[in-house]
Amino acid sequence: MYLVGQKTNKELIDNGKLDNANFIIIKGPSSFGKTYLVEYIANHYGMLYKKMDNSVDQIRKLNRSTANRGIANVLYHFPDFEKSSNAAKAALLKISEETPEGGKIVITTSAFNVLQTLVSRAYNMNIAPYSKEEVEEYADNLGFDKALLDKLVNDIGMRLTPSILVKYKKREDMEEIITLAEYLCNALMQGIKLSDISFISNKFWNDDYEKVQIFLETASCIIMKNIRPSYKYISCIEETKVSIDRYHITNFKNEIQSMLMEMI
Repeated sequence: MYLVGQKTNKELIDNGKLDNANFIIIKGPSSFGKTYLVEYIANHYGMLYKKMDNSVDQIRKLNRSTANRGIANVLYHFPDFEKSSNAAKAALLKISEETPEGGKIVITTSAFNVLQTLVSRAYNMNIAPYSKEEVEEYADNLGFDKALLDKLVNDIGMRLTPSILVKYKKREDMEEIITLAEYLCNALMQGIKLSDISFISNKFWNDDYEKVQIFLETASCIIMKNIRPSYKYISCIEETKVSIDRYHITNFKNEIQSMLMEMI
């Protein structure tokens, strides 16, 4: 299984440092390949990879399985654990006290202030940053459009990771999204008008969550590179990201429109 970068983590896994680690915490920024590293661990040990949700019921069900020693040769992955409830964290804490041999439980998180009791009971790993060369090598192996890669890295100034490259390659509308983000930046520099707000927000009439994500990511980079000061605009974008993630908003047109009105 091909693993991009992560030389130190790969060596730890390949050299057997995780052989007796049944409870593992992997920390790193969003879209930095935490899930892929978990899959690499499962592949290395020939284990069945099973992605879990962070609900209390799901964790309690797993807790009953561990009590019966029923998790042999399975790796259970709890992604984005920072979003779980306090009750879910407490339930997982009970499992971490005595994880049975033969199985592995891995939680991944973008937060670095993980419950200290969990940290003390886990084998802890951190996702390493990717070098420009590693990203370029992976983009080449992926067959990623070189002109688009150059634009994203050099013109827009995006910090790309393998996970982001995979996500962007699947989109057929990347150029359209970038053009829209550039349009927003130009409108802000010239004084954004109601007609600009209507034009931009009307592009998000459907429930394409990923499109909104990419637009906000791209717009943020373009604005930071071309507008000084940009704090007001970046704050509006970050608040919109949080709002969409936290409240599971599906009316993206109204959300984008509200964000742009705040930028006036």
